[in-house]
Amino acid sequence: MKYALAAALALGVTPAFAQESADALADAFVAAVVAEDADALASLYTEDADSYDPSGSVQKGRAEIAATWKQFFDAYDGFTASLDRKGHHAPDKKSHASWGLWTMSATPAGGGEPVTWNGRYLDVSVKTKDGWKYIVDHASMLAPQAPAADAAAETAKPDGE
Repeated sequence: MKYALAAALALGVTPAFAQESADALADAFVAAVVAEDADALASLYTEDADSYDPSGSVQKGRAEIAATWKQFFDAYDGFTASLDRKGHHAPDKKSHASWGLWTMSATPAGGGEPVTWNGRYLDVSVKTKDGWKYIVDHASMLAPQAPAADAAAETAKPDGE
């Protein structure tokens, strides 16, 4: 099911507070993105977490995670975000993995047309004394789909063109 800001706000999700479940952690992540709050977002990770972003870069720890998100938030305004959770696995009561698809949209800070990004994610979280926290997440972009007419034309071309 899709989780967006409206659902997060309706549930009273606040990104800066301890999260009592892995689902609440994911909701807080979405809320922090929509609020453009890099510090709140970084607080959802353990001190030594790894975050693999869609560009292929890896951030180690809260400070690097916050700095990367801050740059992104400075470049765009008016974020929307949602997660389409496709699956999860909880091998015990203190660890959890989930995966699915994400969508994020924003408008360039200098103006222009809104940009929408789509991707997939996999995250692992653990229950700490401060609530659920991510220890690793990996986000990647989905490849753009070729329009049907362009794809058909490409397959119809003889070799060598």
